[in-house]
Amino acid sequence: MSTPVIPDHRLKNYGAVLERAAQICLGLLAVCLVYAAIVSVANGFRLAREPLQLDYEEGNVLNAAVRINAGLTPYPAPHSWPVVLNPYGPIPYHIVAGLIRSGEPEFFHPRIASLVAASIVAIEIGLLAGSFTNSVLLGVSFGAFFLTLPLVQEWAPLLRVDLMGLAFSLAGLVVFFRLPRLRMLAPFLFAMALLCKVTFLAAPLTWMAILARRGRWRELAFGMLGGAAILGAAVATLQWRTHDAFLFHQFGTHADRLSWPTYRTHALQVLGETSVLVALTLVGILRMRRLNEPLIYLAFVMLGTVTGLKVGSESNHFLELEAALCVSAAIAIDELQKMKRLPIAAAGLVALCGLLLAVHGLANRALYRAQGTIEGCPQAYAYIRDHQQVLSENVGALVLAGKPVLLSNPFVYAQLVRSGKWPSGRVEHMLQESAAGLVVTSNHRLSQLRWSEPALAAISSNYHLTRRFACSDAVLAYEPNSPGGTAPPQ
Repeated sequence: MSTPVIPDHRLKNYGAVLERAAQICLGLLAVCLVYAAIVSVANGFRLAREPLQLDYEEGNVLNAAVRINAGLTPYPAPHSWPVVLNPYGPIPYHIVAGLIRSGEPEFFHPRIASLVAASIVAIEIGLLAGSFTNSVLLGVSFGAFFLTLPLVQEWAPLLRVDLMGLAFSLAGLVVFFRLPRLRMLAPFLFAMALLCKVTFLAAPLTWMAILARRGRWRELAFGMLGGAAILGAAVATLQWRTHDAFLFHQFGTHADRLSWPTYRTHALQVLGETSVLVALTLVGILRMRRLNEPLIYLAFVMLGTVTGLKVGSESNHFLELEAALCVSAAIAIDELQKMKRLPIAAAGLVALCGLLLAVHGLANRALYRAQGTIEGCPQAYAYIRDHQQVLSENVGALVLAGKPVLLSNPFVYAQLVRSGKWPSGRVEHMLQESAAGLVVTSNHRLSQLRWSEPALAAISSNYHLTRRFACSDAVLAYEPNSPGGTAPPQ
């Protein structure tokens, strides 16, 4: 029996119907994910209104901004007193300083800057994905999807520098890929990203690799010279104004050891949360069978996650990876739509992928949380306010109380002392002499990382536990022993 032949005009009509159905699926996907993104940002906004420190680094960033407004540098000379250690670039610190200049130190407005940066990153992902796929719907869908990811919801409402730097980094790629007349601005934007955080190297490396691949050596040379001039001038100025302390803060404050278990924990968390994106990216790679330009960026971003090997690193080191995965996953769906030989399979796969993304985004829309417990923070902050000469892991409590910050970033200081790059000194002497009126620490496990051995020994010998609080980075409060050296009964 002969196989019936379907006329060409019916095949064309059939294909048009399937293509229209795929577009309807993508439209519904975009609507669902935009809704989920709006809810995610609203949840982040509510968390940002919390007037307490939610993350260890928030207090250090706020303290740097307060110093700037007081006419002081965030990068004082090493070994000076008080001990101030700020490992990030000047741009976030100055942005935060500008946001709190007209009033008392607070977290809300600086956190909104981080939320705005996350929204800008989502728009940039949409522009890049839309450019590579020629699909506005795919761009909108994956830009919105970025905001629904649990990792993004966790970090976007916090006063951190990562999303500000990522916004500048992706802006450079957007200019390079979408605005050829302005492409010489790309090195400037990459320099701005590096002046937020020195780990944002993936985008400029991608830019250089692509220009070399295209044989545009003249543009590459001028761009590199321009970027080096901008970055060099900024660094030279900062070095001069800080009496050669700036580069120490940028590169000398990362003395903590490498930890594969730390990296593995965060990597597995990210892989679990982005399983749909990872699967789509792998499908796209199998379909294309070539290394296109977005995949070059993804490769450099994956290499850049080695910064997450530091024992003090958190999952924020994987935010750029999730942004790159959103772009590569959008390209994968676009590749599936091009399966002309299997139109039913292509339409089915697109619909299935869209359903998975929509369900994933809607399920995660309310996944926001503080980094730690904060129920007891008002009591802890009031207790700190009633004491003088306080050493605290919760630096935000000191800043909000208007107390002098004698030791900012205890973790970085402890790692420097432990590595032998910084001799134990004034902090340990204060504790040995019981000169600090109050010492506030987190739980015992974290305190073992955030205090040097001489400091821990001095606290154990000369201080006694007086209060416990259900408060992130301010769990245990120690006061000096009685003049006889014996702690009163607990």
